[in-house]
Amino acid sequence: MPLTGREKATIFLSILGADNSSRVLRYLPDELADLIASGINHLPSPSPEALSEVLGEFSSFLALPEAPSARVPRIEERPRPVKPRKSYALLVYERPQMIAYLISILPAEEKEDALQSLTRDRSYVQELLSSLKQNPITPKLEALFKEQYKGKLFS
Repeated sequence: MPLTGREKATIFLSILGADNSSRVLRYLPDELADLIASGINHLPSPSPEALSEVLGEFSSFLALPEAPSARVPRIEERPRPVKPRKSYALLVYERPQMIAYLISILPAEEKEDALQSLTRDRSYVQELLSSLKQNPITPKLEALFKEQYKGKLFS
């Protein structure tokens, strides 16, 4: 009997162990993470065939593609260096209201990256962003927060 995707994920995460699987589950939507986590708790011992199927599928994703020809690209053919992405990890420790306000004062090109980096409360933060209003002390608050988070969120 072929395994479903959820069964494969459950078996694979049970192989990884509690610490590693909890790190992986953080990146999944809450509902899916809860389903898989509860599946791990109620998982009977998988058969050797199921284990080999899951590990075989996993190892097929790890296979490296064929190496391109040995020709070295000329300087004008080489890709331009990409500006490194900023880390928004510190937002994880803030409340959704604070996250929404900080994202609102980020430069426009960074707002979407910051939103996508959120692993929890993303929809709530988006809702807060859409209802955010300006008031007379907004410029002073922006200046204070930009100074507070200088070098972390703001240049």
